[in-house]
Amino acid sequence: MKRTLRLAIALALALAPLAVPTNDVRAAASLQVLHVWLCAPESPVGPSGPRQVVNTSSTASPQPSYGLNSSGCALFANADVGFFLSQGYTVGVNEGVVQQNAITANQTGTTSTLVLPPYAFIKYIIVEETAGNAITGGVNVGDSGSATRFLSGTAVGANANVVVVPTNLNGSSSTGIPTADTILVVAATSFNSASVNVSVIYGYY
Repeated sequence: MKRTLRLAIALALALAPLAVPTNDVRAAASLQVLHVWLCAPESPVGPSGPRQVVNTSSTASPQPSYGLNSSGCALFANADVGFFLSQGYTVGVNEGVVQQNAITANQTGTTSTLVLPPYAFIKYIIVEETAGNAITGGVNVGDSGSATRFLSGTAVGANANVVVVPTNLNGSSSTGIPTADTILVVAATSFNSASVNVSVIYGYY
């Protein structure tokens, strides 16, 4: 009996290095500066939907793993892109959007639902006023680090649709960070009974 138990323990220890890691490389990749949005190849057989995939060619310990979304896509660190391309992955559309509607007062970290994912940077900001009132002093768009990180005093008239293109964003401040970032929308002076819908279109770096 004791011999059987010792054999079972020895076998478990021998197989331990073969276990598939469940960590997501993005959680600890603060030094990574470039990424690629990749999508898994379609297959009539095998798993579909959200799942973990691992770079089995990596010499890192643990080997980098990624959580694919329901479309089979994820943001991959550059060091792992070559391996996954060799497995039939393809480069997906590097663009996403977050939206919040009917904003009538200055946002805080608890009232904003505009959250950029890790490694995202802003491409465009669209502000739509729907209540027929201009925002007094214009609108600022920023985050907890700076109220005007992305926009400063951008005019938003009554019933206006304002599309802010990259050249009108506040310079390099539109660059993302390795962690999720909550975007805040604040009136430079007063909302003046305005109601705005805000869309933030972003890409990944």
